[in-house]
Amino acid sequence: MAKRQSFADKVGKKAQATICPVCNQPVEYVKVVDPTYAAAKSSWKFKEKLVGICKCNEKDILA
Repeated sequence: MAKRQSFADKVGKKAQATICPVCNQPVEYVKVVDPTYAAAKSSWKFKEKLVGICKCNEKDILA
């Protein structure tokens, strides 16, 4: 069985969030998938990477 998570555990996890030094907002990590076409194999490849997003770089990454 899974361990039951209490409200105090949830609040404690939120307090460990990384803060952006530029805009003082919490950084959320999002998986960004970049499709690229491999002409040699005539197929699509997908590059996955985790990117930290906050208010100051949100428009650049999600646009």
